[in-house]
Amino acid sequence: MVKLEGIHKTFGKVKAVDGVNLQVKKGEMLCLLGPSGCGKTTLLRILSGFEQPEEGKIIMSDKDVTKLPPDKRPTSLVFQSYALFPHMTVYENIAYGLRVKKIPSKEIQKLVIDALEMVGLSGLEERSIRQLSGGQQQRVALARGLVMKPAVLLLDEPLSNLDAKLRVETRIQIRDLQRTLGITSIFVTHDQEEALTISDRIAVMNKGKIIQIGTPEEIYNHPNSEFVADFIGKSNILDGSYKSDMDGKANFVLSNSTISIQILPVENIGDQPRLILRPEQIQISEEVNTNPQVNCLPAIVEHITFLGEMIYYHVRLENDARLLVPVYYASTRRYKEGDQIYISWDINAGKILVK
Repeated sequence: MVKLEGIHKTFGKVKAVDGVNLQVKKGEMLCLLGPSGCGKTTLLRILSGFEQPEEGKIIMSDKDVTKLPPDKRPTSLVFQSYALFPHMTVYENIAYGLRVKKIPSKEIQKLVIDALEMVGLSGLEERSIRQLSGGQQQRVALARGLVMKPAVLLLDEPLSNLDAKLRVETRIQIRDLQRTLGITSIFVTHDQEEALTISDRIAVMNKGKIIQIGTPEEIYNHPNSEFVADFIGKSNILDGSYKSDMDGKANFVLSNSTISIQILPVENIGDQPRLILRPEQIQISEEVNTNPQVNCLPAIVEHITFLGEMIYYHVRLENDARLLVPVYYASTRRYKEGDQIYISWDINAGKILVK
């Protein structure tokens, strides 16, 4: 449905988008995820026609749209600020684009009513924009985009102005609606949880480039770089050196220590490997785990973070390395700061990355 070939865009000396190649499947929800200033919004504006690339080609539905203005492209853009007209009613806001296209009034009425029903705002046609909550305004902006029946829906951080609970509720609504309509969508966000829950695939961006693209599970479980591992979810990152023997076994020796960790053999390891361990891969206990397929290390509880259903224990190893270990609050055992404990994880857990 969408194909980007070698897209470049600079602002002065800054490479906002640096040679991006990307394909989006029909009916797919793809998230552009990355930190502020990584180029994701610029890329979305290039897709919508509000910015022109210096190099590259944009194909939509097998048609080259690179030089087309926004109103000639098969896209609708939902802005971060919603960009609603405050002096207009809900109905007038949604109908605006249809009137610009000179759609007959009777058809406009049906399309607007249908769009309102889709986003759960039936009966609010004559409500002033100023009388709506933030969540309702966001849904008006979404309805205004959907009523144009675009081939591609573009969403630029549409939930960033909502409170945390409403963001969760609204992203579920958007995802359900996108699946029901089967509309190809590209969703920009810097919120990793949002990207993991709403997307079919995620394109992680940094410094104008796509660093990795894949399903949420692929991105989370198999990051291809330290940047991706650290940006998506929580990660424990340990420095050390890689050791292997003639039997095909491998170990990772932690920096500033003789602590040796069993790992799976890795090829082309490089000079400065790092071990990435997701917090949920680690267990905490008072006793040594003697299972030969498990790494077990002594540690000290240094700090405790309570987050309702979860407790995060910040623990320190003998070489002063710090790790984060989560435990469900319902767990019967509690630990205190200063407690001596053991942490353990399966030798298949973790991933070696080159620094």
